[in-house]
Amino acid sequence: MTTRITELQEPQRGWRYHSGTTVYTERFRDGRLIAASLQDTGIPCHARDEDPSTPAFDLQVDGESLAFGWDVAGSTLTGEGTDAPGTCLRLRHGLKPVDLEIVTQAGGDGFLRRRMRLTNTSKTATLGLTAVTPLAGVLWPMQDALRENLHDSGGVPYRVGWMQDVEWGNEGNFQWQDVPLNTELAFGSRRGRSGHTTPFAVAHNSVYGGYLVLGLSWSANWRMSFLCDYSRNGSSRLLFTAAPAAPAPMRLLGPGESVALPEVHFGLNHEGFDEAVQSWHAYLRRHVLRRVGDGRQPVIYNHWGYMEHEMSEDGLRREIDTAAAIGAELFMVDAGWYADANTPWWETTGNWQAGNRLPHDLFPVFDYARGKGLQCGLWVEIESAGKASKLAAEHPDWFITRYGKPVERVLDLARPEIREYVEGTILRLIERYRLDMFRLDYNLDAWEGGFNPRDGRQENTLWRHVEAIYAIFDRVRERFPDLQLENCSSGGGRTDLGLNSRFTTAWISDWMRMPRTVRILNGMSMALPPDMLNRLFGVAMNGSSRGNPETQLQAILLAHPTVSGLTPTLAEANPELLRLVRKYLDIYKAFIRPFHREARVYHHTPVLPGADGAGWCVLEYASADRRRAVAGVFRLVNADADEYRLRLRGVDPARRYRITIEPGGLTTAADGLALLQQGLTVRLDTPLSSRLLLCEAE
Repeated sequence: MTTRITELQEPQRGWRYHSGTTVYTERFRDGRLIAASLQDTGIPCHARDEDPSTPAFDLQVDGESLAFGWDVAGSTLTGEGTDAPGTCLRLRHGLKPVDLEIVTQAGGDGFLRRRMRLTNTSKTATLGLTAVTPLAGVLWPMQDALRENLHDSGGVPYRVGWMQDVEWGNEGNFQWQDVPLNTELAFGSRRGRSGHTTPFAVAHNSVYGGYLVLGLSWSANWRMSFLCDYSRNGSSRLLFTAAPAAPAPMRLLGPGESVALPEVHFGLNHEGFDEAVQSWHAYLRRHVLRRVGDGRQPVIYNHWGYMEHEMSEDGLRREIDTAAAIGAELFMVDAGWYADANTPWWETTGNWQAGNRLPHDLFPVFDYARGKGLQCGLWVEIESAGKASKLAAEHPDWFITRYGKPVERVLDLARPEIREYVEGTILRLIERYRLDMFRLDYNLDAWEGGFNPRDGRQENTLWRHVEAIYAIFDRVRERFPDLQLENCSSGGGRTDLGLNSRFTTAWISDWMRMPRTVRILNGMSMALPPDMLNRLFGVAMNGSSRGNPETQLQAILLAHPTVSGLTPTLAEANPELLRLVRKYLDIYKAFIRPFHREARVYHHTPVLPGADGAGWCVLEYASADRRRAVAGVFRLVNADADEYRLRLRGVDPARRYRITIEPGGLTTAADGLALLQQGLTVRLDTPLSSRLLLCEAE
């Protein structure tokens, strides 16, 4: 793995980053940091061919652009001898009293990481951050025979793929869209959180090939843009940006105050789409995502299934019995434990003490679970307070305000006393119940956020809210290094890297029904590694309402499996269902989980059309040494044929494999070369059915 940094002096001062065969060069010219070149050949671009004018970032302070006017105050190399060397570049502005520290690291696998910190150096003045673009860039300049290579004058040279649905329950809808000539293609989130899309995009050079993968670590509103800069002489280049979004001022900086800007991760791959995603996952696993212990995810049983929020101690014991019977490993108490009977769960968030539904508190429940060999987890929506909660009654001024009115349920974490309450409550609950997993939910749309008076101005709340939740969970992680953290936000409302770098597993959607649940996993396993992504089987959220149960179980095995609601009581359970659930959870634990966290993911069907996902979906995971692979072949709706020819991609052509096919447990053997070239025919004559293929080298 090649990672190297070089500081350049001629013809202009600059810095060159080698990450695999990706080479990124920045130059300091005329008071600006220029994104001079980004390419994937391993060979530095000649200076005469570098871009002379595209700024590598943009800042607006009090409405004034600070893309220019900088002086270099210093530059040092960092992390020499590690797998993530970088530079720390210190810039000082000539007109505004601000310093900017830019840390850029080469993380390997073709990827780089950009961090920035802005400091107000004034001793008296408060400055307002109007807008910030932490990363802007240019790549793939083309001009030779471009018109002919585009096939026709109406062709376009670049396309971008991203999760194009933004509504609840529609996460993971990855689609490609051509970048129009000289017309900006822009997308993002405006709900006050990063989803139900996610700040992740893949750009593709449709003429000469190559993929750019771009991710923004930000848990509030954001924006990405792509522009095909096309001239009439046939030349083109792709310009791109990634940025947070909020009304100005996004953040006020008092005299001497510093603020970290959102991180950006970006990289190139010229091998193929699968290889681009695999390199992205490898980079994230090594440098961004958190691992607890050996990194293997526990099988979760969530109580919600039949009781939902009207729980009881006896009812929870019955669910624990079912969880233990199927081989689950962690029992999660979800929403409602803090409320009194016949009270909607959302109206009493903020009362983080057991309600009269649990007169003996949660202690006997968790003791019973631990006695059955289960770990224990607890759901908390800590950033909210329902209108019937004691917290709302005692602190009616603790909510964000917008246009002079309070916004229901959304606590204002921009205020220090509320941040302290939130953090103290989290620590108290973890210690009180000796939790193994803390489940954070956030079922709130803050939209453009609220506004707080500060130094004679109205500061938007979104930025400080994100700062607060990051800092809180950084300290939680430091204090409880073995604690599992589950991230949820109305399902997939915050699937960005900013939050997920601090958590160990992510609830990527509340939609569990076939066939869309498969499409959600298919798309989201591009943005994040699949071992992080929760999928659920059971009566909860209609997770078992369509299709055959083995198909539904096979889908959750390819993610981080959760079960919720198999039977009202264990005594009346369907024995065949329990046998199937145990069988598949055993397959997950014995066959898939040992290589899941390091698996290479192959998206045989990256784009699934239709409202819920149509045709066939095929996902394949292979171990790094290619000794094991698992493939799920799912027939969704409106498939054109009853057969799919599966050519495995992750096996070794020099090995021979034993293949077990579920349902049925039938086994066969085949050479890796034959699996790669001729493949296997999977026949399914009904929608919402599937086959799971488990391949192991002999």
